[in-house]
Amino acid sequence: QIGYDTCQSISIAGKRHKITTIMMTYNYRNKSCAVMAIAVLLLTSAFVIGLSPASSRRSSIHPVAQQNRIATTSIISSPFALSSKSSDEESQQKTSTTSLYDDLPAKKPWTFGILTSGFPPQQLLVPFVKFVTFQVWRLMMNELVTHDEQGRFIRESFQAGNNPAPLDLDGSYRLYLGNPCPWCHRVKAAVAVLGVENQDIPITMLIDDAEKASKGGWILPKPSEEDKTSIAEELITGDLAGVYNFCYRDILGERERYHGRCTAPLLVDVNAGKIVTNESNEIMVLLNDYSRRKGSFDTTTIDLRPVGMEEELDKATKYWFNLLWNGAYRCGFATSQVAYDEAASDVLKGLSEMNDLLASRPYLMGDAITEVDLKNFAWVTRHDYAYTIIFKSPGGRIAQYRNIAAWVKRMVSDYPKLLESLDMSDACGSYYRQLFMLNFGRIVPNIPSAREWVSAL
Repeated sequence: QIGYDTCQSISIAGKRHKITTIMMTYNYRNKSCAVMAIAVLLLTSAFVIGLSPASSRRSSIHPVAQQNRIATTSIISSPFALSSKSSDEESQQKTSTTSLYDDLPAKKPWTFGILTSGFPPQQLLVPFVKFVTFQVWRLMMNELVTHDEQGRFIRESFQAGNNPAPLDLDGSYRLYLGNPCPWCHRVKAAVAVLGVENQDIPITMLIDDAEKASKGGWILPKPSEEDKTSIAEELITGDLAGVYNFCYRDILGERERYHGRCTAPLLVDVNAGKIVTNESNEIMVLLNDYSRRKGSFDTTTIDLRPVGMEEELDKATKYWFNLLWNGAYRCGFATSQVAYDEAASDVLKGLSEMNDLLASRPYLMGDAITEVDLKNFAWVTRHDYAYTIIFKSPGGRIAQYRNIAAWVKRMVSDYPKLLESLDMSDACGSYYRQLFMLNFGRIVPNIPSAREWVSAL
C-alpha cells in the first residue's frame, strides 16, 4: 500500500520547498510490489530534486576543471604575463590557453538532475537502475526469440512445406525475399549465379517494417500493373502475413489467421496459391535443379549441388551453420555471459578454420563454386558492419583474414552479379533500425556499399 503526506518544508540547494513524503507498507512475499514501491520512492525523490532551479543546483563543473578555467582566464587577462611579448607571441599564448571543453548549450534536454544532486545515494541508485533495465531487456529478448534456461538462443524451425517436388518448368512461381535477411540473400545469390531470369521465377522484394506489418516484420511493395491483372490480390498487397493466410485458406477457419511465424524466404506456387517451401536450403536445391534441367544442353551451366556431393554439401552446411551462420546470432541474442562466451568461441573457431581451408583451394568445397560458398558469402558480407557491432560477434574485420578476403574478391570477380544481390547499407542498417532491444539509441553507423567494402579488403 502506498500513501502520501505533505511536510511543512525543507531546504534544497538553498531554497525552501514543500515536499511529499511517500509512506509504504507491503507484503514481503510479494517482491513485485516491493520493487514498484521502491521505484515510486526513487522517482518521486528525483522529481523533487529536479524541480529546484538549475542555478541553485550543485555546480556540474569539476573543481579541478573550474580551477583550470580560472587559471586560463588569469593568464590571458594578466597585464604582466604578456607585457614583454610581441603580438605574434601574444596570439600564440592566447591560443595555447584556450579551453578544450565545450560551453554549455543555451538549450539542453531537461533532466531530473539525479546524479548531480546526490540523492538518492549513487550506491543505491546505480544497482537499482541496472537491475530494472536488465529485467526489462531480458523480457523483450525472450519475447523476440526462444532461449533455454542458461540464456542460450534457440533457433526454432518455422518450416512451411516439406520435401517439395521438383519445380515444374512450365509452372508459375514467385519468390518473396527481404534484402536484410542473410537466409534470403543466399537464395538471391543463387538466382544471380544460376542466371534464373526474373521472367522464369519473379521476385518480390519485401520491405522490413515491423510498425506497418500486421505480424512479423515484412510488408509487400506496391504491385505492378501486370501483377494486378494476373495474380491474386492477397499475394501482392499488404504484408507477408497476408500471403501466409491466403496460402493456408483451405485449412484455416473463417476469420482465422495463420498462427506460425511468417518468415522469408518464401517460394509460392502462384497458380495453386500454395506455399512450396520457406526453407532457404530447400529453395536453393529446387532452384539449382530447375536451372540444371532448363539448361541441360548448355555446357556453361553452373551446378551448385553436383550429383554425388549431396551428403558432403549437407554436412558442410550443418558445420558452418553451427559455427558461423547461427553463431553470430547466438552471440547477439545471448542473455547470459556463459551463453555469449560459448557462441563467441564458435565464431572465432569458424573464422580460423575457414581462413585455413581457403589457403589451399579457391572455393570452400574445392575448385568450383557450390551452394556452401553462397551461404558463407551471405554471412561474410554482414560480419563487419552488423554482426561484429550490434551482435558483439568477435573476430575483427574480414580484411584481417587474408584467404577469406581473397575468396570474397574471387567470388565477385568470377560472378559479378553477386554484387547486385545485396544492398549492403540497407541490409546491415536494418539490424540497427529493427532490433531496438539491442540498440536503444537507434544510431546507425556509416556503412559502405558492397562494392566499396570489397575494394577495401
